[in-house]
Amino acid sequence: MEITDALNRKISLSGIPQRIVSLVPSQTELLVNLGLRKQIVGITKFCVHPEDLRKEKTIVGGTKQVHFDKIKALKPDIILCNKEENTQEMVLELEKIAPVWVSAISTVADCYDMILSLGHIFLKMKQLLK
Repeated sequence: MEITDALNRKISLSGIPQRIVSLVPSQTELLVNLGLRKQIVGITKFCVHPEDLRKEKTIVGGTKQVHFDKIKALKPDIILCNKEENTQEMVLELEKIAPVWVSAISTVADCYDMILSLGHIFLKMKQLLK
């Protein structure tokens, strides 16, 4: 399956991602609210909501500096990044580990599109494959 991120990059997925590394605190919280807590395997030290999430997930660094070896060891199916939170150099290096989906939020409409995109990736795909 092929998806497109906010930067119009095409990302190929072999199926519904079951192992997610989220390098964007707000998107981590959204994933939990979408019922995907179990699929999250790695987060940043800034992912503080919900408060107890850091106790059960691997912290892979911050938003600007991550431990690539920790991320690789988690064997993610997808890594979620953001244009403003994460550097282009990070994204390029992370792509060597797993598909990287990048959001870019400038407006309320962008936020809405991001929520719909993540819903499509993780929830609608699940419904389509049933």
